[in-house]
Amino acid sequence: MWRGFGQRAASGSHSGLSIDDTRIAFAHVQREKDGVMRLAATAIDKPASDENWSRRLAKHADGIDLGRSRVTSVLPNGNYQLVLIDVPDVPANEVKSAVRWQIKDLLDFPVDDAIIELFDMPEQSTVGRKSKAYAVATRRSSVQEHIDLLHDGGFSPGVIDIPELCTRNIATLLPQDADGVAFLHFADKHGSLTVTRQGVLYLIRQIEKGRAAINSASMDEFARTELISTIVLETQRSLDYYESHFDHRPVTELVLAPGSDIGGLADALHDQLGLTISSLDLNGLFEMRHELSAEKQADCLLAIGAALRTESKAA
Repeated sequence: MWRGFGQRAASGSHSGLSIDDTRIAFAHVQREKDGVMRLAATAIDKPASDENWSRRLAKHADGIDLGRSRVTSVLPNGNYQLVLIDVPDVPANEVKSAVRWQIKDLLDFPVDDAIIELFDMPEQSTVGRKSKAYAVATRRSSVQEHIDLLHDGGFSPGVIDIPELCTRNIATLLPQDADGVAFLHFADKHGSLTVTRQGVLYLIRQIEKGRAAINSASMDEFARTELISTIVLETQRSLDYYESHFDHRPVTELVLAPGSDIGGLADALHDQLGLTISSLDLNGLFEMRHELSAEKQADCLLAIGAALRTESKAA
């Protein structure tokens, strides 16, 4: 996505950093020549009473050596908008300008303040359908504030990514990705569902509920049932879209990210949609420096996904 001021990475060594309202997470992935991926990750609560916490950001990466690796950071949810668009039929050097005016009425801030990036989607199977792309729009000031925060914290920013592309990076490592897999992840305030197959991202659906809402709903049976029904419906719509727009077999497997297996959700997805449901344990996907608890995996997931980003991978 967006590039900061860049830094040279140690070969095969990549790091990720995510910051939200309450938490800071760091991850470091070392890709070995034999294909093994070694992972170290940690997360801490963001100091609420320390106004200068960002200036000591790098020091918070306890036991995670980020110094020589390229750092990909994650732009927090709420700082950007994601819009699925028809790619304008204009010359390549005019596409972004055309998209800017195409989505201007969909943004909740002036389009003149926007930085817009695109990542193309695979060709659809139906003849005559227009090519699709996701447009990611953010305020110019949001990107600059993010870059300033990283600089103040002692980092030289590499790429600034969005959470959905970080979860995509993890989904494409799953064995189920060979035949197509849905991957469902919840952060504190938002959720996202991706559909990937053989390393290709086909679909993103944002869910306007996160772990905070899920935890709150768990105390009320009616609220919990309503929330689960909403998530099941969003999942069904996403898989129906995938099946109707792309010439592939239906997705039959869904993997829940760490921290996303709320009471009754896995059973509802299986019973109502006929999906095979499993929960991801990152300890089995990487060679770990130290095993991570399920809670810590949930806290570090986006940082880990950011650390998996490679320069050769589009978007």
